[in-house]
Amino acid sequence: MNMIINGTSPTSRVNSSSYPKDEIVLDPNLNEAEREDYKRRVVQLRSYSPTTPAPQPSGLVRATCWSEEVEECYRFQTAGYRDVREYCHLQGVTEEEVKRWPHNGYIKMLLSRNGAFIYFNKDRECQDKDLHKCKIFNYNGTE
Repeated sequence: MNMIINGTSPTSRVNSSSYPKDEIVLDPNLNEAEREDYKRRVVQLRSYSPTTPAPQPSGLVRATCWSEEVEECYRFQTAGYRDVREYCHLQGVTEEEVKRWPHNGYIKMLLSRNGAFIYFNKDRECQDKDLHKCKIFNYNGTE
């Protein structure tokens, strides 16, 4: 997993003490339009407050074997969200606006709860040893 972190994250690969608290550290390979878009999203995240509560799950099951659904849940949970429903609700985006890899549809980039951008590889990220950590939530008896 490749992470682009603001200076406040304890998992940053950049020395976090060398950056002011609110400075955003971005990948130097991004073009100017992408940089501005990401900065705008961070500002929105810090100021966005949903008017309704996020949908609450009616149950959950733990993953026992890998699947594309488990991979998607793992990526959202790595970013601090239950699943795509909670992410879209809290970020104020639609499912179509979530950045995905074009060739396989896996999540490419998420804005974590602490304002950091998390970039995921094209390949599987949820290893077999991490399957038990992944939760698959059900809503109103549906999967």
